[in-house]
Amino acid sequence: MHNIKVKTLGAVLAALAIVECHAAEAPAPGEGALFKGLFGDSLERDYGITVSNLLDIAYVRNNRSTHDERRDGLSNLPLTGMSDEGLEWGSLHLFVDKALKGTFVPRITPLPGPRPQDFAFGFTFEANYGRNAQFARTFGWDMHWNLNEDDAARAQKDKDRFLAVPNIAATAYVPYGPGFNFMAGVFGPALGYEIPPNIRQARNPFASKTYAFVSEPGTVSGVLVGARLLDGDPGILGLELGVVQGWNNLRDNNDGKSVMGALRWRTPDMNTWVDYEFIVGDEQNDSTSDVQAPTARLIADSGQLKQQHSLNGWHRFDERWSMGAEVVYGHQAGDGKPTTLDIVSGPGFDGAHWWGANAVLTYQYRPDLSFSVRGEHFSDPDGFILFPTSSARGDYNALTGGLRWDVTGNLSLRPEVRYDWFDARDHDRPYGNGRDRSQLSTMVEALFYF
Repeated sequence: MHNIKVKTLGAVLAALAIVECHAAEAPAPGEGALFKGLFGDSLERDYGITVSNLLDIAYVRNNRSTHDERRDGLSNLPLTGMSDEGLEWGSLHLFVDKALKGTFVPRITPLPGPRPQDFAFGFTFEANYGRNAQFARTFGWDMHWNLNEDDAARAQKDKDRFLAVPNIAATAYVPYGPGFNFMAGVFGPALGYEIPPNIRQARNPFASKTYAFVSEPGTVSGVLVGARLLDGDPGILGLELGVVQGWNNLRDNNDGKSVMGALRWRTPDMNTWVDYEFIVGDEQNDSTSDVQAPTARLIADSGQLKQQHSLNGWHRFDERWSMGAEVVYGHQAGDGKPTTLDIVSGPGFDGAHWWGANAVLTYQYRPDLSFSVRGEHFSDPDGFILFPTSSARGDYNALTGGLRWDVTGNLSLRPEVRYDWFDARDHDRPYGNGRDRSQLSTMVEALFYF
């Protein structure tokens, strides 16, 4: 059965590879066109502040859901990125940013070139409205705003949209020593190869995300400091360290903080990079009065250490071929005490671990048209880290193929075909509402930049 599906995927990719379009050059980006059209460009020209929008929608179907299941939301789970079937309003974003002139793009990359000698201040702001905003909320911040439905079952049935502000942070550059970049507030940690949202510069070739992406925190709140340590022939090396409240957390649910950080290396020409990223800290709920589920599944009277590590990188072989890859590992400690409760499996939780690997190969056929294929293996033997998208225990595998066509400066299309299969440790079946161990999905995503 697997061979039949893989052959089908291969045939689809071959068909996509012969697509011909008339455009020869990538169109000029349309980000910020609406704001500039209404208010002019003085805000960006005089103050360096950019305002732009992104609407991310898709049409999705899989071969496992019933007609009634498709009418409700989240019938494409455990796949994320676009989890409803039919036409999904994934997200409408508003971005307002004042970028730093420094030696680092916080959470992303160290930069080559001379070290600036002046202080600089900036900020980042992102508002997200849509179905995907449900998974971008932060406890103690936007999780329980009046607009956001607290009844998960009803929100799924009605396909409710949510409002989140996953990025609201101040930034600063201090020109002492090697030059230090600071970020403070609520922000996405950018931990892992794929990072939301689907802005044009993001390394997300597909609408659907990897299981590794699901295993990583969506937001953090705290302080992050970065510095470029090296800029020369051996390459560009940067270090980031931060102290945050925990996973998707502004209101701390225990007495401990989490430490996050990254070591980032680039070649001088920026055609190769390697990142090691991590977050480590206690993630149990100290009491039943403030359970931050599903992010923190444990209730315990002592610290239960949770950690996630990602080693990821990218390389451009030439002007057409490039490849990215990632390996992730995570562990949730559990002391096994009767008072250590997992809200899914019950008391006596004694720990869980998970790991995964994925890689994506991209061929840039033309400046406005590229083709990509991705393979992934993700092992969650305890059915822990993918919750609530899935609590199935076993190994997830996926093959995805598709293209990106920048039709205009304002519109990009990303059709894809994806096949997933699951190797169960027991009797779990994560697809088709618990009936199946494989799933074939198709989707067409439209990205409107304005």
